[in-house]
Amino acid sequence: MTDLEIARRYLPCLHMDRADTIPLRAIGYTVFHETADSRSFPGRRMTVSEKGMCLVEYACYFDYDAEHMYDLEHVFVLVGKDGHVADAQGSFHGKVMNLLVDGIPGVLQPEGDHVHVFCQPGKHAMLASGCLTKLYPGWDTCCIRAGGPVLIGNPFSKAWSPTGEDLFIPTESDNMHSRRYLLEELSFTPTLDFSKIAEHLEDYLMPWSELYERIPQWIRAECRRLDALYGGGT
Repeated sequence: MTDLEIARRYLPCLHMDRADTIPLRAIGYTVFHETADSRSFPGRRMTVSEKGMCLVEYACYFDYDAEHMYDLEHVFVLVGKDGHVADAQGSFHGKVMNLLVDGIPGVLQPEGDHVHVFCQPGKHAMLASGCLTKLYPGWDTCCIRAGGPVLIGNPFSKAWSPTGEDLFIPTESDNMHSRRYLLEELSFTPTLDFSKIAEHLEDYLMPWSELYERIPQWIRAECRRLDALYGGGT
């Protein structure tokens, strides 16, 4: 199989809060056939263990998080030697948590080759069960009182970018517009009803290298859109 075929085959099933106002924009995939460093999750070593055939990294991009513009969270699926899912993990705001765990209410076992993942309302961390949302302090109020600046995510910051410079630089007006738009247009009350399933995820797939090029363009375009919407800094 090609890397795209592998990425399609093991796409997770993404459960979203019914009231969430921030849709998925794209998924950047990387298939690791041997142990190597992640390019989308700086500092993370992608280990293809002895029981694994390959490791599929899904970098899920949203234009917004309830507390800032730009959001990137991850799902990691280890494919076993037999071609079935051997393990899976999801990112939680810079940390990584297991997805295939026993004894937690609401955890679903993989359906065929598709791991069930619950997307934290507004914040989009990838969880094994929707009930784990409550581990995040202010899990509900951050969505109701949404607002925040333009975040320069790690892969695009001067510390990690190939140029040694931030790949997008928001202005104070950009940050002000982001706060206003989140509060006025994207705030919502989370329901913890994860009956909304993100559909046609294969249409969101692109190689991480392509998504990496697109995200700064999308951020700059969104900043221009909000500048026009709010009258150039009003």
